[in-house]
Amino acid sequence: MTLGACAITIFHPPADPAGLGRWVAEYIASAGNAPGYLSARESVPGSGHLDFAVEVTFEHTEQLHEWLDGSERDAVLRDGQAHGFWCAAELILAEGELPPTNAGVFLHRVARGKESEFVSAQSDLTLVSARFPGYEGTVLFPADSSGHWMSVLRFRTAGQLNAWIRSRERQEALPRLRNELTHDFAELPRSAPFGSTVRVADGETKITPGWKSAMLVVLCLYPTVMLLSKTLAPALGDIGANPAAAMFVGNVVSVALLQWVLVPAASRPFRRWLDPIDGAPARISAVGTAVVAAACAALLVMFCLIG
Repeated sequence: MTLGACAITIFHPPADPAGLGRWVAEYIASAGNAPGYLSARESVPGSGHLDFAVEVTFEHTEQLHEWLDGSERDAVLRDGQAHGFWCAAELILAEGELPPTNAGVFLHRVARGKESEFVSAQSDLTLVSARFPGYEGTVLFPADSSGHWMSVLRFRTAGQLNAWIRSRERQEALPRLRNELTHDFAELPRSAPFGSTVRVADGETKITPGWKSAMLVVLCLYPTVMLLSKTLAPALGDIGANPAAAMFVGNVVSVALLQWVLVPAASRPFRRWLDPIDGAPARISAVGTAVVAAACAALLVMFCLIG
C-alpha cells in the first residue's frame, strides 16, 4: 500500500459495467486535479464474488478529506448516481492510523505468473467467508508501485471479523492462497482493547506485548485517578454517597475514560512502539519505554507538587 492516505470507495454491482468503467475514469480524474494526489487503482474483477471498488491515494490525510468533501467529487458522484452507480461503503486508510475494527486489510506479494491463480483463490476464499455471520464483502486490488496486492475484507462488527479470522474454515482455505505468494500475507494493524495492536504476519496472529499495554494504561490511569479523587469523589461525598458506592462510580468513570477516550488518544503517538511487528526492534522498544517512563515520572512530580 502506498504511504499517505487513501479512500477505498466500494460500489454496488452496476447494471452497465461498461458505463461504470467510463464513469470511473471521470471519478479518478477529479482526484487527479486535486492537490496532493498520488495514485489510483481499480479493484480486479472476480466473477461476481468480489466487490468493485476504487482506491485513491493522497500524500496527506487533510488533502484526501478536502477532495472527499469537495464540490468536484460531489458532482461526479451525483452524475454517477444518475446513471445507476451507487456507493455502497467507504473505507479510509491513513498512515499512522488503525483501520476500522470491522475491516481486515491484507497485503500480498504474488509470484510472477501466478496472478490469475491468486485471483481465483481469493474468489473461492470469498465464497467461504460469505457463509459467516456479518460478512459484508471483499475487495481485491492489483499490485501497486511497491508490488503489493491488497485485499479488504469487511464484516458488520469487529467480533464477527475476528471470528472469521480464527475460524477452522479459514485456516483450511489459506494453503491454496499461500501457494500463489512469494511471501506469506501480512495484515495491516487492527486495534484491541487498552491500546493493544493486533497484526497477522506469516499466518500468525501477533499482539502488543502485555507489558507495553500495561505501561500505557498506567500512564493514563494515574492522572485519571488523581483528578477524579480531587473532583468526583468530593462531589459524591457532598451528596451523601456511601464510600463503597462512590468508589464504584469512580471505577466506572475511570474505566470508561480509559477505554474510549484516554488510551486511544495516548496510543496515537506510540503507534509504532505498540505495534507487535514494527515495535519489536530493541531500539524502538527502548526509546518508547523511556518516553512513557519519563511521562509517568513527570506526572508523579506534578501531582506531588500540587499536593
